[in-house]
Amino acid sequence: MNRDVFSASEAEFLSFAGTFHEGTNANATLLGIPAALVSDNQEKLSAYIIAYHTAEDPNAGKIDREDRKEKREALTQNMRKIKNAYLDADPLGKATPEILMDFGLQPKDRIRTDVPDPTEVVPFTLENGEYLHVTVKHPARPPRYNGAVAFYKVGGTAPATHKELTSSKLLTRPVETLVFEDTQLGQTLSIALCWENEKGRLGPPSPIQSHVIA
Repeated sequence: MNRDVFSASEAEFLSFAGTFHEGTNANATLLGIPAALVSDNQEKLSAYIIAYHTAEDPNAGKIDREDRKEKREALTQNMRKIKNAYLDADPLGKATPEILMDFGLQPKDRIRTDVPDPTEVVPFTLENGEYLHVTVKHPARPPRYNGAVAFYKVGGTAPATHKELTSSKLLTRPVETLVFEDTQLGQTLSIALCWENEKGRLGPPSPIQSHVIA
């Protein structure tokens, strides 16, 4: 997705998320997006809208802002799933520039030289921060890269490949924090990183690291 949109203010992100869902809803049949994924996106958008307005209240506190952050991350993850699978991959060959604009996205640049797929593995370290916070540190993103995508899951043993990691988040800064819930205290975080270029294509995954949430 457009890097500036996902690092934008809450108000700008709210506007974009609404446009993106309208595009999803209007083009789901054409692009082959499953109804369950459309419904899930609607639920996450509704949850974020409520959290957004709660956090904007003058009497809102830190808990309200943290809830808005969590709801935004969940919605972002869902929108990325739709974009990666049905707009970037475009399995049916239907994602025209007009449809991309329906989603609030810039049409693909078909004149500029294509961006090579990332080939580097992302080195990274994990550290415990505040309560239930895990800090991820990796090199600054190279030019024409969106950042590093963190694929992760909590609990159980580390899987054999990153494809079994069920959650993801785009990390745009060299130092970022993942925040977990009270029920995840003491559980093992399994995580791998991949570079993502500005066309949304991923590089090879790093080795999976394990870390206990504290």
